[in-house]
Amino acid sequence: MHTRILTAAGLALAVAAAPAAALASQSGLDTALLDAKLEAFAAAADHAVVAEVRHGDETWSAAVGPRSLEHDEGDAKPQDRVRIGSITKSMTSTVLLQLQAEGALDLDDPLSAHLPGVLPYEDEATVRELMGHRGGVPDYLRRLYASLLEDDDLTDFYANYRTHYSASELIAIGTAGDQVNPPGDGFAYSNTGYTALGLLIEELTGDDLDDVFEDRIFEPAGLDRTYFGRPGTSGIRGPHLDPYLTTGDPDKPYVDTSGLSYSQLWAGGNVVSTMGDLNDFYAALTDGTLLDAASLAEATAFEDAGGVGYGLGLFGIRPGCAADPGAVFLGHNGDTLGHEANSFHSLDGERQISVAWNIVDRHDTADPDALEKAWNELLYAGLCGEDQDAPAAALTIAPARPEPMTA
Repeated sequence: MHTRILTAAGLALAVAAAPAAALASQSGLDTALLDAKLEAFAAAADHAVVAEVRHGDETWSAAVGPRSLEHDEGDAKPQDRVRIGSITKSMTSTVLLQLQAEGALDLDDPLSAHLPGVLPYEDEATVRELMGHRGGVPDYLRRLYASLLEDDDLTDFYANYRTHYSASELIAIGTAGDQVNPPGDGFAYSNTGYTALGLLIEELTGDDLDDVFEDRIFEPAGLDRTYFGRPGTSGIRGPHLDPYLTTGDPDKPYVDTSGLSYSQLWAGGNVVSTMGDLNDFYAALTDGTLLDAASLAEATAFEDAGGVGYGLGLFGIRPGCAADPGAVFLGHNGDTLGHEANSFHSLDGERQISVAWNIVDRHDTADPDALEKAWNELLYAGLCGEDQDAPAAALTIAPARPEPMTA
């Protein structure tokens, strides 16, 4: 599904990941700056936003706007839940890296070495290629929501968003045509590939994917407010932001997308979380709790992905912080046709930001230039700890991937 991510104009590919020492040495959080940038971003789109920024031992968290556009559910709170979409891919990849460290597989194994026939191609992708979206596997979401992708028309959304699918059905939908490219030959974002990786995890562990996430990710990282949405269900448990998609209809500009089936997201996008738990997850990813140093190095071996770096379930970006222009931040973003989330972190874990909001605007309901500028300034303030009143050409949001239909 459509997601957007920070990039800097002429962004150098984050291949060599040097620690952001200059950032870590700055003074504490500028909470007044963060408050102002969050308010400006929320006002630019008139949506609810939840955010948490950490700098060393200091934490700032805030929320703006109502939880619901239709019901009296009170104001948003910083610990409200959202669907995090493709940020889930960082967790799926973490499990696979753990399994490799335990000797259960080699990421350079072809998928068919463990799951023969799951992908119907003679030119086989390796596990590593699928994790890095370099397996050449088409994305099933582009088929389920073709009208939304091509014309911002909600016909396919209304027809399909409540439908429950098995993993094998989604893979069959995604692989009905030819490969996008030969494995290893280019970046093509694929939820189909991550669905196959979910099946691989279940095959190797003998457990359901939600139980694997609980045992290997949520519990060791202390993610007390996070859960894996079970396939065949929908909705969001506990206090949360109601998710909305713009319709293009002035009489009914938004549709509540809470009924989106979890079965359509699964290993690529099924997790529900809070901004605090997202920061806890990436902290555990970088401090050795979830991955050893060698595994983290593999995950952050970023390759070109259309203007940003992509490793194994992780984006790598250089926002161009004044204190350290070369500083690399890892993380991911996600979209579930209603919630958008971004979570990025310095490699030493000292500076973290997680932000989510509850309206996916495919019809330019808000001024896109104003929204872009406000978002860039909030993200820059969180990552760099400074005010950056940058011109649009110097710091912009761009589609994260060539295909905008991603979870």
